[in-house]
Amino acid sequence: METGASLLDLDLEHPTKSLLIFSKRQTLDETKYLRLFTDEFQPVISKDINGSLFCDDVLDENDKPIKHVSWACYKIKHVRDPHTYEWVQTTVFVTWCPETQIQVIFIVDHPDPPSKLVAILPTTQANSNPYVWHAVIANTMVGVYDHSFWALRDLVRATEKSRVDVKSLTPDFFPHLHDIARHVFHSNETLEVAEHTMQCLVEEQARSYELYPNINKGEWLQNKRNLLRRAKDFHSLKIRSRSLSERLHNEINLGFNLVSQRFGHDAKSDSAMMRTVAIVSMVYLPGTFVSGLFGTNFFDYENGNEVMTSSFWIYWAITIPLTLITMFVWACWHYYPRKRVVGEERQRMMTFNGSQV
Repeated sequence: METGASLLDLDLEHPTKSLLIFSKRQTLDETKYLRLFTDEFQPVISKDINGSLFCDDVLDENDKPIKHVSWACYKIKHVRDPHTYEWVQTTVFVTWCPETQIQVIFIVDHPDPPSKLVAILPTTQANSNPYVWHAVIANTMVGVYDHSFWALRDLVRATEKSRVDVKSLTPDFFPHLHDIARHVFHSNETLEVAEHTMQCLVEEQARSYELYPNINKGEWLQNKRNLLRRAKDFHSLKIRSRSLSERLHNEINLGFNLVSQRFGHDAKSDSAMMRTVAIVSMVYLPGTFVSGLFGTNFFDYENGNEVMTSSFWIYWAITIPLTLITMFVWACWHYYPRKRVVGEERQRMMTFNGSQV
């Protein structure tokens, strides 16, 4: 393809030579470019998806295949730290004409630069097998997924190392862990979709193998093996990502237990302190009561004959009812809500048993 050529100047419907086109999603996500593709493919460019695969054959009036269209989309999340990340949505779109052996290949949003990709892309062998492009791009995507995984692994490993200093584990530490967990969940999701994409590509190539009898069977068999190998690579990465998710989950549980133990020790210290205060208060309470009682005007020590006045009954008439009312209010506030909850639970159980009968 000519460097810098405009897509609108190319005859993509009836090309006279094979074309290899590198592009960005933001470039193709315009009406003038989207209409160059089928309606089924347009959401792959314009929407945020976690992966996609499609294969189709265009037949003439005699049911003879005259064009093969296929695409595969891969979603990757690159995480630098728990709060900094970016999504990459790489797509390869292949149109193959079996009669002329001409192909039009779009490689969209690949992380590697075109100069690096051109050095490893297939040449003449791809003219008779469009799935060669899928195998080569999948091979490059294995490395991209692997790089994404190890970036997440480094974050989890740093968390595992930080547990050595228990004092550094605070409640603020857990939002940090849950941010990492969110990224690991996305890694599991995208790897599972990528593995399924490769498995479907193997099945689609097998169907095409039966549809095109004049193909080079040796090349198709070798390419099928390459696709299966990439599917196994994605499966291995998916298992490692799941293991990383379990490691992180274990770290969250361990961190929670360590923090709970530390704060539980602090709570025990506070409880012991309050118990000491209660004991001291009980020691001084009788003396406080006696001094308060005899400090009232109901006792007259100046008169040698009479110590207690005749109105001392007023003290008890007020103190005893007030004490009883206070205890009653406390009992209602403390026991009534619990009794109501128990009653409601019992009523629900009776209703449930009645419905069972």
